Amino acid sequence: MNIKIIIFFTLTILIPTALLAYLGLLAVRSEKMIVERSMQQKYQAMADIVEEQVRESLSRAPEEKLGDKKYWEAILLKGADVFKDEVFLFDLDRAPIGQATVHPLEQADFIQRMQGLPYILGVYEKHPFLVETLASKRRNLTFYISIIIFSAFSILGGSIFTFSALSKEWRQAKLKSEFASHLSHDLRRPLTSIRMFSEMLKNDLVPSEAKKNEYYGIISEESEKLTHLANNILDFSRIEEGRRRYNIKEEDITRVVRETVERFKVYTIHQSRSVELNIEPPAADGRPGRRAYPMVRVDAGAVSQAVMNLLTNADKYSPGDHVIKVNVVRRGKRQAVIEVIDQGEGIAPEEQKKVFQKFYRSPRKNVSEVEGSGLGLALVKHTAEAHGGKVAVESEAGKGSKFSIVLPV
Repeated sequence: MNIKIIIFFTLTILIPTALLAYLGLLAVRSEKMIVERSMQQKYQAMADIVEEQVRESLSRAPEEKLGDKKYWEAILLKGADVFKDEVFLFDLDRAPIGQATVHPLEQADFIQRMQGLPYILGVYEKHPFLVETLASKRRNLTFYISIIIFSAFSILGGSIFTFSALSKEWRQAKLKSEFASHLSHDLRRPLTSIRMFSEMLKNDLVPSEAKKNEYYGIISEESEKLTHLANNILDFSRIEEGRRRYNIKEEDITRVVRETVERFKVYTIHQSRSVELNIEPPAADGRPGRRAYPMVRVDAGAVSQAVMNLLTNADKYSPGDHVIKVNVVRRGKRQAVIEVIDQGEGIAPEEQKKVFQKFYRSPRKNVSEVEGSGLGLALVKHTAEAHGGKVAVESEAGKGSKFSIVLPV
């Protein structure tokens, strides 16, 4: 999937969402500041009015009464009655004047020390409607912003998933198109050879028996290649449709591999190709009748085709004068391993997992020009796993590759 598309789509969703959330919070914060400023101005005005009332009452009081504490408290309470249940007076020790049921001074919405007098004014909001409304708005806005952000990330996640699925489909469509192109090329060459040599033989244009035998051999080889290619395509089609069935029974795995190697020597595109078959010797104790390999439960045809696919790959990607090694070895008591080792170009580490994907072919020019459908290794992997085993590759660029089919004994 194109990274630029993901980044662009992410920014087009997240930036407007973040901007919307920021503007919403900014609007609520501004409204809160305005309300709080208005409330503070209101509280200041209430405190100033009460203080003015108290000072006016004290200025008219007889001097002989000014030393009477109860008279003072009566004047203070009378001044506070202007805003009953909203403004209360406290002494410097924060004890309420005249009423015992007043809330603590610390809970007052506004506190003001009376100038020149040992008293404190505490203003309480009797009907905190605006404050509660503002708090409710903020809670609602937070909830809405959470929903918007959740929706944005849901859309983003769904879009990325959709883009990923579409990208995968696009890649598959491209690979299928390349597969069709390679397949047409792979079919054209052997068919052309078969047609040309068969027409020459049909029209009696071959002068000698030796040449006739040579052309018969070429036709047989090309037919074998077409058969192998057709089997790969048919097997792949059955696997895709879930119709591939294996006829598993006890087989001598060494015989299956030996016969496949012999058949491959006819098939190889390099007539000078040397194939070295190494089969693990009998058990070390040398007891008569002791097998190096017990009978293995496999579909002989499927395993033979898998080994043939590995051999043809090694043949195509290795110089003609290099030896291909085939080893059949025991790994512990429970595994038989078929190894196909070439001395070709090798596979880069980042490509080693991809080579088992259907239709995949290396992007390197010298590799992509080689004949092939991109199905061989995918079929090898499926065959190995269908038998309860696995396929592995060990390779280093420029130093060849080793493919291993591991089968349970």
